[in-house]
Amino acid sequence: MRTNFYEQVKKVPFLKFLFFYGLGIWIANASTADDSRFIMVQLLLVFSVVIHFIFFFRRSRLGVLFMINSYFMLSVFGIWNIWRTYADIDRAHFYGKASEQLVGIVDDEPIVKNGIVRFPVKVVAQQIGLSFRKATGKLMMAIVLDSTTTIRYGDELMFVNKIQQIPKSYNPLEFDYKNYLFYQGIHAQIFLKAHEYKTISHNKGNDIKAFALQIRKNLVDKFKKYVPDEESFQIAVALIVGYRTIMSSEVIQTFSNTGTIHVLSVSGMHVGIVFLFLMWILQQLKGNYTFNFFRLVLLLLSIWAYTILTGMAPSILRAAIMLSFFLISRSMQREANMLNTMASSAFVLLLLEPNMLFDIGFQLSYCAVLGIVLLFPLFKCPIFLDGSRLGRIVWDSTMISLSAQIMTAPLALFYFGQFPNYFLIANVLVIVPVTMIMYIGIGMLFIPFDLLNVWLGNMMQWCIQMMFQMLKFLDQLPYATWTGIVFSPLMVMVSIVVILMCSYAWYWKNKSALYCSTIFLFVFISLFSYQQYVQLNYSGFRIYNTRKEITIAFIKKNRVTLISSYDSLNSRNLVYSVNRDLTRFSNWKDIDFISLASIDSLRTNHLIQKSNFTVQILEHGSPTVQPTDLLLVRKNSKWNFIDHIKLVQPKLVLFDGTSTDTNIRSWEHQLDSLGVAHYSIKNNFAYVWDKELL
Repeated sequence: MRTNFYEQVKKVPFLKFLFFYGLGIWIANASTADDSRFIMVQLLLVFSVVIHFIFFFRRSRLGVLFMINSYFMLSVFGIWNIWRTYADIDRAHFYGKASEQLVGIVDDEPIVKNGIVRFPVKVVAQQIGLSFRKATGKLMMAIVLDSTTTIRYGDELMFVNKIQQIPKSYNPLEFDYKNYLFYQGIHAQIFLKAHEYKTISHNKGNDIKAFALQIRKNLVDKFKKYVPDEESFQIAVALIVGYRTIMSSEVIQTFSNTGTIHVLSVSGMHVGIVFLFLMWILQQLKGNYTFNFFRLVLLLLSIWAYTILTGMAPSILRAAIMLSFFLISRSMQREANMLNTMASSAFVLLLLEPNMLFDIGFQLSYCAVLGIVLLFPLFKCPIFLDGSRLGRIVWDSTMISLSAQIMTAPLALFYFGQFPNYFLIANVLVIVPVTMIMYIGIGMLFIPFDLLNVWLGNMMQWCIQMMFQMLKFLDQLPYATWTGIVFSPLMVMVSIVVILMCSYAWYWKNKSALYCSTIFLFVFISLFSYQQYVQLNYSGFRIYNTRKEITIAFIKKNRVTLISSYDSLNSRNLVYSVNRDLTRFSNWKDIDFISLASIDSLRTNHLIQKSNFTVQILEHGSPTVQPTDLLLVRKNSKWNFIDHIKLVQPKLVLFDGTSTDTNIRSWEHQLDSLGVAHYSIKNNFAYVWDKELL
């Protein structure tokens, strides 16, 4: 018999706790923190805790007020838990202090790429004057490799204080690396040479994490020995132990374009495969209380050992906590509510690390589980497949993938601006190979016999190559990926409301919810249609901030001409800076790309005319004498600035990252005296002209 909706809500108390605590975290992130506000939040938190204890003994008469104060206390605690780590609030934080040297501990496994080793550092002390004082905070360190560089997790380093601000994103829709690090508690970065630091001690990190990283390194070395194909080896270590630092961008892009990138991020699916394997092994351990307790402990230890081994990413932490709650509740013979289990695991994670709420992996992971919990029951196996076990397995696997994808699609389009059109086919095709690869990998972890490992390694390599060939085939099909669809925060919110209201209407046969979902669906379609209309009819001009390279885009109604000093449209740095922005207006492959010669040791002027719009790029003192709409001054050009400005008569003068700050300030002062508009894109946002060129 279908129960009342509100009775069901009572069974998920952690959902309410999570909502109000998460609301406090969101408010803290959206507002500005200072000492006076933080003191006020602390006072409010103390006051609400005191009131909570008073109301606790009078719940019979003050039950409603008790609950209201509980939710208020959770929200205030969320604000406090975020603000207390801010550099402006934490008095011991290293950032902004005038110290000569810092002492810190390597806080994660160092990543080596392109001759540079990069890793986060937890600062523990700072030198002020002649003494060292306790310090807090984290920074991202990069060191140029040489023959003496050997850095491991847990090493304690002393280094010169050359910390820099982390640059924000300088181009439209460019990945915000500064925010990405900020939500990990990292507030600054530092670049050092070998002589600017020294290792003063070892093994100062977490012993459990150090042990797990060492085991993972041994396992990676073992897979390297028995899986000779480099591409297969990269996929194997990413899929089994979550080691992705050596993976090529081409492999990652193929998985991303086919909607199977979750395979490379150790998540609930991987924990589930390990869990089923353990349950199969331990299914014979049944009997009295002692046997059941032993099996429970063994399962929990195995799940958490695998979680620690794979790096404790948000997705796998979520799965480990949910499975732990499920096993414990089942051992206590209590019915586990999946929504409450999901909410409780998220609540626990956010208590430990509140900034995890803004982690993309955390958001996508929980949205995927929410989609499966809410939508999968609606797609139950059809009656005509009831007699076919294989048919049910294929159908259920497909519908699980569809349920997760529906719920995560709005966030994926918001963050990445692309959607894999063949995700259903791809996910069905990888289920069997991934399961086989996982079980083969688990076997290789424990088998000491070289001959057997060689055989298993060849078998694993064959499975990986077969799976990857299928994915590459799908990726090369027409319309494999839908790009250029970037959701706004409003569109994300409206689309999620539509999904939730439709689910409510179906479960509770509520016509009002159905009408409401129809209205929100109409709002979403209107917003999406308007966005597409604007993008298809957009005309404008951009000069992107690509450091010392030139990148100019002319956009006119679904046609893009990109002029750049990069040698190819697919240059990695160019794609990183402009791809998401330009694919809104044109397919990436349809962009007209013009390579512009610009060599550091040479000075070359360029004249670009497009749609009656003239751009001069000036690198030496002989500009073309003609009226100019935009003059881009580069490479500290030595010329008679005032006289040439009068001859060229630019409407706007721009400076980029190839000129020094001193020269830019001097030129800006001269332009101000002439009343000529100017803008420096060095360490600033790109120049964007959102009007049609006349």
